[in-house]
Amino acid sequence: MAGKGKKERISVEADASPLGISLGTLLGKETPPEEPPPEKARPDAPPSSGEGNLPGRAVLSRETKGRGGKTVTRISFRDGTPRDTAALSKSLRTAMGCGGTVEGDDILLQGDQADRASAWLSAKGVRTRRGN
Repeated sequence: MAGKGKKERISVEADASPLGISLGTLLGKETPPEEPPPEKARPDAPPSSGEGNLPGRAVLSRETKGRGGKTVTRISFRDGTPRDTAALSKSLRTAMGCGGTVEGDDILLQGDQADRASAWLSAKGVRTRRGN
């Protein structure tokens, strides 16, 4: 290793190149990209938290089949689906303090959370019904 010395660095600055053009200019990196025009906020749009556009009815059911004996609570919506099911699922999981996921148009919560989820949805103005 004693025979290796430091290599001389090649400068890529504009005044060091033979053509007088910087490498960034040649690659098109120095010019700032055009910014898209800002989107105007729609005053009639509900908040994007996922709770603003909830359907009128939800069916809550407890399932264990095909899950290795683990219990999950399925929330199905009957009067359409929420606009942002992922955000609604996140809000429910945070409020219940449990895990869960979105499966199709349904929300699955880990554990038997039917009573707590029913109370949470009722507070948001959704009528709930217990399934099988």
